[in-house]
Amino acid sequence: MDDSALRYKAREVVLTGNIPARRPDRIWGGPGGGAECLICNAPVTHDQVEFEVEFVRGEETVTHHLHVDCFTAWEGECEERS
Repeated sequence: MDDSALRYKAREVVLTGNIPARRPDRIWGGPGGGAECLICNAPVTHDQVEFEVEFVRGEETVTHHLHVDCFTAWEGECEERS
């Protein structure tokens, strides 16, 4: 998927409230574990790098899995909104 398509998808995910447009409370990176990427909906496979971003919402902690390129697209959306 090209950069503009990823930015569009990231924008949709932010606008629907599925991920905040702010810095995560915690972030980890490492080999993918097969979880679905929140932005592109494809699995992050073991041969890919995955970012796990964690947000604390009151008593709840929400973790999202993102490919590196999807994370970059989401970060770009966050920067535009700040």
